Amino acid sequence: MRHALIATAASAAASLSAFAGVQYVNALGSGSGWYSDDTRNTAGQVLNGTNSSWQPAFGGFVPPSTANDAAIAQQIYFTDTGTATTGGTGVMVLDGTTSNSGKSSVKFYGAAGNPGGLGSGASLASFTCDFRWFMDNYTTSRTPALSLLIQGSNGLVYSMAYVGAGAQTQSWNTFSVNANTAASAGYGWFLYSNGAPGGAVSTSLNEWLSDATYGSILSGGTVLAQGFNIGSSQRNCRVGIDWMQSSLLNGGDLIDFGTVVPAPGALALLGVAGIAG
Repeated sequence: MRHALIATAASAAASLSAFAGVQYVNALGSGSGWYSDDTRNTAGQVLNGTNSSWQPAFGGFVPPSTANDAAIAQQIYFTDTGTATTGGTGVMVLDGTTSNSGKSSVKFYGAAGNPGGLGSGASLASFTCDFRWFMDNYTTSRTPALSLLIQGSNGLVYSMAYVGAGAQTQSWNTFSVNANTAASAGYGWFLYSNGAPGGAVSTSLNEWLSDATYGSILSGGTVLAQGFNIGSSQRNCRVGIDWMQSSLLNGGDLIDFGTVVPAPGALALLGVAGIAG
């Protein structure tokens, strides 16, 4: 199965289609609403692609280029695993690079401008997310972070990252996360922003929403984006995201990643079989 994640991604014309509630995503950019944001190469340089990056994340300080689109495509790409999955085949690969300075980060921001974001911060009190992913084979555990981007009621942007325990290398892992999923030693929800505790503290999402300092800021804010990242002191790592279901995205229905979008006839068969969604 390891060959599935190191395969070169095939290009695809369509970036998003839907059937029976399932969304199929096989490209970054405006066609899918999924973008790179805090992606860095092995030297730690932030990569801003003209087409694949979410421009508001850079505030004009990092100029976009098509060369960076190509560099991002080496770290975040879509490929067909040849393995049957719920509603389709394939994965979205995130490569942490060969350096601890590297990072691959991707999120759903939606259409250009994304007015109103994905929902209010208060909606996080009932947040749920399931996702299936493959961990490539290396000597230490490299678990992707499930990430949320929130503009707080104070105007500052906060990044929340959930890192789960118990993942197995060279295996498919399925994580189920909700607002009450408790922390364990070194795992749980982390909060990052200017002055935020960052990696020093992890707890459940609802505990963050009840925090004396950050609770009202987060719950009174707006959820801007949701996605995944890996890297940043996780060198020589590679994971493939197969599918996800989130209470914030696609009305809670399945989102399937990979190069293959089933043909209309195949989609109809999946719907009849009750596989899709």
